[in-house]
Amino acid sequence: MADEPQQIRGINWRETFPFTHLFRAFRIAVHPSKLMLGLIALLALYAGGRVLDGLWSPRHLAVPGEVGFYEESTRNATSTSGADFDAARTSQREAIEARYAAALQELKIETDPARAAEAARKADRLGDVKDKLLVRRNDAENKINADYNDAVAKAKNLPQRDDRDRAVHAAEATRNASLRPLYRTTYQQLQEAKQVKGIGLFHAFFAYESERVNGVVRAVVNGNWVGPDSVTDNVKNFFVVGPVWLMRHHALYFVLFTLLFLTIWAIFGGAIARIAAVHVARDEKLSVRAALAFSLGKFLSFVSAPLIPLVIVLIVGLVPLLAGVLSSIPYIGPVFNILMGALFILLLAAGFVMTLVLLGTFGGFNLMYPTIAVEGSDSFDAISRSFSYVYARPWRMLLYTLVAIIYGALCYLFVRLFIFLMLSLTHHFVGAGMWADAPSTEPLWSVMWPGPTERLSYDIDFLTLRWDQDLAAILTAFWVYLAVGMLGAFAISFYFTANTIIYYLMRHEVDATELDDVYLEQSEEDFADATAPPATATAAPIGTPASTAAAAGTTTGGGPSTTVIVSPTTTTVVPRENGSTPEKTEPPPT
Repeated sequence: MADEPQQIRGINWRETFPFTHLFRAFRIAVHPSKLMLGLIALLALYAGGRVLDGLWSPRHLAVPGEVGFYEESTRNATSTSGADFDAARTSQREAIEARYAAALQELKIETDPARAAEAARKADRLGDVKDKLLVRRNDAENKINADYNDAVAKAKNLPQRDDRDRAVHAAEATRNASLRPLYRTTYQQLQEAKQVKGIGLFHAFFAYESERVNGVVRAVVNGNWVGPDSVTDNVKNFFVVGPVWLMRHHALYFVLFTLLFLTIWAIFGGAIARIAAVHVARDEKLSVRAALAFSLGKFLSFVSAPLIPLVIVLIVGLVPLLAGVLSSIPYIGPVFNILMGALFILLLAAGFVMTLVLLGTFGGFNLMYPTIAVEGSDSFDAISRSFSYVYARPWRMLLYTLVAIIYGALCYLFVRLFIFLMLSLTHHFVGAGMWADAPSTEPLWSVMWPGPTERLSYDIDFLTLRWDQDLAAILTAFWVYLAVGMLGAFAISFYFTANTIIYYLMRHEVDATELDDVYLEQSEEDFADATAPPATATAAPIGTPASTAAAAGTTTGGGPSTTVIVSPTTTTVVPRENGSTPEKTEPPPT
């Protein structure tokens, strides 16, 4: 008989193209618990960075555009060991201090040049500068208002009403045209004077890294993958330029900030990774309390996982370093050079190990946290698995990473557009209903909140507003920046979610482990918003066969799966670890 034709009724795209699992990342990343943890992590990191900035002296903080200039110096082949950068930074700092000293003398705050220069080095007398600028502005404003009142008085003496109205409007236009640049100039002068305090290292670093993230998004949208301001260029600068600048030129700050970052990343990043691990595998939402308990319990593993490979590199690097030191010692050096040449293969071996570890760390860093979150293991298992997956399937890992970057950039752009529209609509409708003016005669709402721009961030001109308007502007900025912070929270949540999915895919590819295999240690109440309520085990009547009772007593709730087996004489509970099939327990003979 002829074979019957077979009809394809559907294709399981996720099995055919495993990378499509990454398209679940957006839906999982926008879950409120992950966004909340991401926002807390971002706020904690920002607060800690600002505290560190406050502990540094002004002369050791950044100058305007310092990180960008360092990036340019790294592109310059003639730059030698950062000497050009150090010289340029020192020159710019001296120029800022010279301008500030000149301003102190011009405002009659310090007439002695030596004392003005000393105040500039210490960043003193900023309060006096502000007071003097306000006095000067008030004097100019009084003169402008006096001229306006004279013009209005003259307008009232005109015989024709139309002439009077035109003259009053002209006087108002003249006053506004004089007041607005006066207020702006005063604000700009104060901002320029504040440069003597330096720019916080965290502020400079955070602004640069944020711009690199935006650069990746722009490059993905424009299809610019290689070259200046491309995806590869922005990714390289994100991981190399910013951190290396901080490490080379502000070493102590780099160490303290790294410890702060690892602490916050371990607690909140580990919790996000844990929620994502359970969500991806079981489509269940782990509670924030349980996730934080897990990350705190694995705190040392999360912190040490990225540090151990670096420590290994440093230890192995001591071998060629020691060889170089011994070869430089008089009398011993010539003899040791011959010995080093004969045994140079050992130094090459040390270089091989360091290269292997560094490449494994760079390629597998994103898998370390998901490994601990999925397997419930320690840092050594995280390093071992991440290294083995990267070296076993490097091209598969690269494919998943590229898909995650492209999809993540599009999702980030969508969330950013959503937040931008939300802020724009709010600003427009509030401004349409507010007709009050600021003391500078500009619309009050635009001074309190200029509205969203491409950067989303903004500065408040407190010199223009009254004290009550200042307070309103501060409260408005709090909620605006909280909304803007959700963009960063989404980026953090998506990062851990996408990398968790990549870990599941790489584990399935290398170890042939099912995608729903995840370590569980929580009880049922630790799962929030479960997709289905946990089944309740029911006891079978006396005399029911054990196999039937076991089938009736199997639970699939949010916590670790258990099998309840009821016999005429005993009830046995057999836990199911990692979703494995429980062993049947036969009842004792009657």
